[in-house]
Amino acid sequence: MPKVKEEDSEDDWEDRGQDKVKIRYEPWREIIIKECVYFQNASDLAEIIAGLRAQGVPGSLNWANGVVFFYTDLHPDTNSIANDMKDGKSYWLNVSFAFMNPYKPLISTRANIPIPVINQSSNNTMKDVTEWLKKQSSISKRNV
Repeated sequence: MPKVKEEDSEDDWEDRGQDKVKIRYEPWREIIIKECVYFQNASDLAEIIAGLRAQGVPGSLNWANGVVFFYTDLHPDTNSIANDMKDGKSYWLNVSFAFMNPYKPLISTRANIPIPVINQSSNNTMKDVTEWLKKQSSISKRNV
């Protein structure tokens, strides 16, 4: 049986006659949010996710910067949306959010259904989104 190497060196890769894959990180330049809904507490947001899951739609909540949220993005089903994505634009149809500090990996609904919460605090895009959401909540409270 041939011995398997733990890691390939760069020279080994070139010896195989293959080019390395070029990888480039290109974050979104703009996220366009079409609807934004603020909830008074994270439990109400978890109830919505539980309802979606009961209909067979998988879902979890995201968390960063003291904000728990759920978003629905628009899929590139038209040429104009696909072109916008190439230009670094992402469309989110809806963002629902509430404040939650500290982070909790699970939120239980009134029916004791556990809803997972993914810690996105290392994701710069999600941190930017949550900073924007915090500003929106203060605007919503003034307009009530």
